[in-house]
Amino acid sequence: MASDDLHSDWAAWFDAELAGSEAAALRAHRQERRRRGLLRALAWAGAVALAAGLGFGLVYTAQHGPTPRPAATASP
Repeated sequence: MASDDLHSDWAAWFDAELAGSEAAALRAHRQERRRRGLLRALAWAGAVALAAGLGFGLVYTAQHGPTPRPAATASP
């Protein structure tokens, strides 16, 4: 009888530890997935900002840049 109680107590403790470990692993997995998603979104936002900035710079320079100089001709 005492052995059965000990086994039951040990099994209940083990189940509680296992459930706690599984919950911690699930939380860690969700945090990692969220972190990876945020990093991916940040990388996309950075790439879009860089492309937009470069495009704006090229268009602005083409419209407002220095006037082209006439081709130099050889002196007679």
